[in-house]
Amino acid sequence: MAWLGQVMRMDGARMLKRILDWNPMGRRIRGRPRKRWIEDVEEDNQTMGIRGWRKMSKEMTEWKRITHSGL
Repeated sequence: MAWLGQVMRMDGARMLKRILDWNPMGRRIRGRPRKRWIEDVEEDNQTMGIRGWRKMSKEMTEWKRITHSGL
């Protein structure tokens, strides 16, 4: 979670930021689609009761408070 905050604060031209924001296109194999990492993060944030995590992750002190104290 702490790493997520760091990546969210990165410039949009950085490779990690582009990969995080990437939405795959094209055909998928049959069956249940695989989860992307960001979908797992969103589930974790929902479980922890964190709303507006994208906005909070931009503010380093707020994000540290959330990730280090467990809310």
